[in-house]
Amino acid sequence: MPEGDTLFRIAAALGPALTGARVVALELPRSDQPCRRLVGRRVERVEARGKNLLIFFDEGTVLHTHLRMSGAWHLYRDGERWKRSEATASAILAVPGYVAVCFRAPVARLLRASALRGDRLLGGLGPDLLGGAFDAAEALRRLRALDEVPLGVAVMDQRVVAGIGNIYKSELLFRTRLDPFAPVRAYSDEELSAMLDVGRRLLQSNVEPRDPPGMYRGSTAHYAATRTTRAGGDRRKPVSVYGREGRACYDCGAAVQMRRQGTMMRSTYFCPHCQPTRAAPPPSGPAPSAP
Repeated sequence: MPEGDTLFRIAAALGPALTGARVVALELPRSDQPCRRLVGRRVERVEARGKNLLIFFDEGTVLHTHLRMSGAWHLYRDGERWKRSEATASAILAVPGYVAVCFRAPVARLLRASALRGDRLLGGLGPDLLGGAFDAAEALRRLRALDEVPLGVAVMDQRVVAGIGNIYKSELLFRTRLDPFAPVRAYSDEELSAMLDVGRRLLQSNVEPRDPPGMYRGSTAHYAATRTTRAGGDRRKPVSVYGREGRACYDCGAAVQMRRQGTMMRSTYFCPHCQPTRAAPPPSGPAPSAP
């Protein structure tokens, strides 16, 4: 699943082509929502919110897509051959000179900008780790509300912070040497705040442009493939633990392990030596009454 840095870079790639341009055509092939009213309107901006991409139009409508596991945005110049079948398109947005196509997105819909705050998919998102005004105190408060949840599950909850997916979850907890399977309450506010800070810096380090000015990339996969989460940004060894089950930890030599977590059984990669088991204190509660 594309994570926050990938969506940020997709928005940065689509923005220059779309922002300020008049809509020539807009189709949502898998939806019965009317799109015709947006032809002739202008694109105001393209914005990433966590793992969501939002395209704002000047009359107050927003195109929302969520790629989940299978989706991808491509950007083509007029007349350029598409790299995927049109039958798999979820959204097609044409402006003079360009066509932006979202393929295989489970979520592709229109809604009013005024409804974003109360929307069931977007309204409950936690602070965006790549947002310009990241509210660290609010993120910590939301994390603390999940004190009994394993840290590796809680940090993936988009209602806590928006933008962390499976890769960053594993890499972040390895970098901060935290046990993914201990409950949130096993950690101090200082440890959790430091973890969130490292997560923000990790994502920020992967949104810098890696292409020459004026170039664009059509495939979402390009942005994931150029991600590095190891200290020093070694492109030959871009990740520390993710996807490396059974291989030696670069830092200590122990075998990297993988366990599944949460109701969705998402994979968590970790080093048992660098991330030792954390014993949680007993839950706090009212003192027992005297007999």
